[in-house]
Amino acid sequence: MTEIEQIPVGVYEAAAKRGITAENALLAAYADRNKDGTNCDNWIFVTKDTLTLIGGIQRIVPKENVGRIDRRRLEVKFGQLSFDEYPLESLQDFRVEQQISGCILTAFDTDSQAYILITHLSCHKMEELTQLCGCLNEYKEKGEFKPPEKKDDDRYCPKCGRLYPDQSRKLCPACMNRMSVICRMGTFMMKYKWQVIAVLAAMILTTLLGVLTPYISSGFFYDQVLTVGGAFYGQVALVIFLIVSTRLLALLINMINEVLTARIVPKVTYDLKNVIFHSIERLSVGFFSRRQTGSLMNQVFLDADSIYWFFVEGFPYLVINVIQTIAVTVILFIIDWKLALLALVFCPVFVFAIVHLHKHMRKLHAKRYSGSRRMNGTLTDALGGIRVVKAFSKESTEIDRFNQRSKAFARASQNVSLYNGTVFPLVTFLFSISSILILGIGGWRVVSGELTYGLLLTFISYTTLLYNPMSFFVDINDKISDNMNAMFRLMEIMDAEPDVRESENARTLEQVQGRVTFENVEFGYDKTRKIIDNVSFDIAPGEKIGIVGHTGAGKSTIANLIIRLYDADRGKVLIDGVDVRDLSFETLRRNIAIVSQETYLFQGSILDNIRYAVPDATMEEVIVASKASGAHDFIVRLPDGYSTMIGWGYKDLSGGERQRISIARAILMAPKILIMDEATSAMDTKTERLIQTALEKLSKGRTTIMIAHRLSTLRDADTLMVIEHGKVSEAGTHVQLLEKEGIYHKLYMLQYEALKNAGIQE
Repeated sequence: MTEIEQIPVGVYEAAAKRGITAENALLAAYADRNKDGTNCDNWIFVTKDTLTLIGGIQRIVPKENVGRIDRRRLEVKFGQLSFDEYPLESLQDFRVEQQISGCILTAFDTDSQAYILITHLSCHKMEELTQLCGCLNEYKEKGEFKPPEKKDDDRYCPKCGRLYPDQSRKLCPACMNRMSVICRMGTFMMKYKWQVIAVLAAMILTTLLGVLTPYISSGFFYDQVLTVGGAFYGQVALVIFLIVSTRLLALLINMINEVLTARIVPKVTYDLKNVIFHSIERLSVGFFSRRQTGSLMNQVFLDADSIYWFFVEGFPYLVINVIQTIAVTVILFIIDWKLALLALVFCPVFVFAIVHLHKHMRKLHAKRYSGSRRMNGTLTDALGGIRVVKAFSKESTEIDRFNQRSKAFARASQNVSLYNGTVFPLVTFLFSISSILILGIGGWRVVSGELTYGLLLTFISYTTLLYNPMSFFVDINDKISDNMNAMFRLMEIMDAEPDVRESENARTLEQVQGRVTFENVEFGYDKTRKIIDNVSFDIAPGEKIGIVGHTGAGKSTIANLIIRLYDADRGKVLIDGVDVRDLSFETLRRNIAIVSQETYLFQGSILDNIRYAVPDATMEEVIVASKASGAHDFIVRLPDGYSTMIGWGYKDLSGGERQRISIARAILMAPKILIMDEATSAMDTKTERLIQTALEKLSKGRTTIMIAHRLSTLRDADTLMVIEHGKVSEAGTHVQLLEKEGIYHKLYMLQYEALKNAGIQE
């Protein structure tokens, strides 16, 4: 619903010409299509007597009747395209109905005693118009308008107003508590907590020895050893021994630290990559259709390495430098509190600058990562589709596309580097000013006798130990920004919920008969368009079904719903009378095999690829399945037979050969339900007939669903279903459908004539 005050001025003026004002308009809503189905701004106004729809387009045009100076000023005007008005008195039962593509707003007209179309709208506006229908129906029932209660839109973060990246998590990256993210990622280190504690202890000892060294080599050496009357006057060898011993001990501890770190690093990296990959693998097919392969590879490799750096090298050194800063600050105040204040005078400015720089650096690193992801995605697409690129001579196009993405990534990286190379040095220059002031004022105090030369050297040495961590904080700010972005991306994958989830009380069927039932099933890959619309059918166990239809009619979608790669939006898909959503994944995968037109073979031997579904299958079983698929003859002609390596860098197979191996892989499972989705499309007619003959023997006792464009391959099916616009338009045997002279008859005759003209008789 829309507030009257929020309606654009041009629309409000057009409505006023029709007698609709802020005083008499009770409700207003917005649809993005009009009654003719034209995409436009279609505003709906409700008064006590009428329902008015004004459709049009808002255009940006130059202002009229203005002076010469203001001639270029622009304004928004509403150009009206359509106007419809209905008396509320004759309308009732308002409803929004979802169609194959989009929705419609309808109402029952008491004058014509039929439902009439009020307007079209997209599925995105369905919720708003459904609220309008509720208000109108309540008005017709009770005789008074009751505006809907305002609800907060939970799609947006209530704190910053940004749209949640993942609507299932309701987690805003901009408002997320950084410390909670670090603590959550820190759970990876708990497995190695004793090693981590040992590393931290070694680093603390190294830091303490580093803090002790300046005193021995400066203040103690000059004031106690070289100065007459000092407690250790003349004992230079003692100082040399202390310095060497301290540095040797620090070196030993540092070596132990490096050994421990070297042992932890591979384990932590392994765990991180494992978690990311496991999280990716458990997600549904729909997730991968929305993401590029290059982007996911970035998260498996680059993000894992980035997070490893933070917890193994970044965070421990951050802790150590914080401890060193506190310890050195205390020592400086003990030596001379006046010079200590001078050394710390710019620290508040430094802290303020770092906090603000960190926010900006996070944005720069996010842009750099996005550029890297797009560049890698382009590279993956080009290499994966290299055959298509070569076939259409699009090398130059792909080079240009990659260059554009590469330039964008280079610009983003350049911005990060420029920021690091200009802003951060300016911040660290503040401490150079402090050092100069300390040197000048401290030297004057030594000359005046207020301070000894040894204490001044000691103080200057400790200020170096103070400013080194400050420089580290500047440098690590860049790394932390990059790592925080990586952590957010990792958490996005870890917390993402699969669209298709196994039921908590999933049922496992020991014996599957093979009955497949669809009950009023509706499904769309997105909410704006239905692919399957109210489909119902029942396939008996052991029955052979053929599914035909035009490209995009929804044939493959039916197969995807049976194997539960996706879940139906409405209705039920049943296996032996049990909803597939209540069955365990193990039951579905063990009893249903699908061979699709798009085959994929893994890098490895042919034997491994056929055994992929049944790893413990015997060689005899593999050969039987290969003979049934027509693959055995060409496999044995290869130099290494079933041990021939295929995949990247090895033997390349033709499309038909790959398809036959894929069919053998499915046959080896001996499933109760076998789905062939254009499985023989890459084969010649002779090979296809051989496979069909073999499959007829194998299909006995199992339900077989065959999807094909070549109708002659489905003539022997027990039942044929014709899918048209997501619906089952015809069903029957081959002969029955030809006698109906409907869609199937037209498709069959078209193919028959095409084959006849080509001199092919089937």
